[in-house]
Amino acid sequence: MGVHHDKSFPGEGLKYRKARDELLAAEKALRRQVADVAEMRKNLPAGGALPVDYVFDEGGADIADSDTLKQTRFSELFDDDKDSLIVYSFMYGPSADNACPMCTSLLDSLNGAAPHVTDRVNLAVVARSPISRIRDWGRARGWNKLRLLSSANNTYN
Repeated sequence: MGVHHDKSFPGEGLKYRKARDELLAAEKALRRQVADVAEMRKNLPAGGALPVDYVFDEGGADIADSDTLKQTRFSELFDDDKDSLIVYSFMYGPSADNACPMCTSLLDSLNGAAPHVTDRVNLAVVARSPISRIRDWGRARGWNKLRLLSSANNTYN
């Protein structure tokens, strides 16, 4: 399995070099497998239709400074010129004291990237908490470019 080559680190022993070559071979195999899986994903046939056109409560950037409740159907998450949709499932349940810190960190970054992402695809963030809690969390984090949706009143999750 080794992929021995003539490169070496100063003072490395044969045991280290053998283990390093085995690691290199495993990393190359993993990269090939990741590429193969990506190709399989790309070639998946279209999935089935949704059984329900879910209705979400919405509180994203367009109504972030308002207490207005807006409702949006799943089918309305697609702009006319974009047929791909990324839905981030935000772990912030109705009984949680706080939102998931990893989700929050990722969404902090995604908020900045959202204008670039939405140039090519539709983007939405869905959590089970009521929209008022999601909106408050987003406001506190400075999220002003994310489409925030609540699935508290549907069976989406």
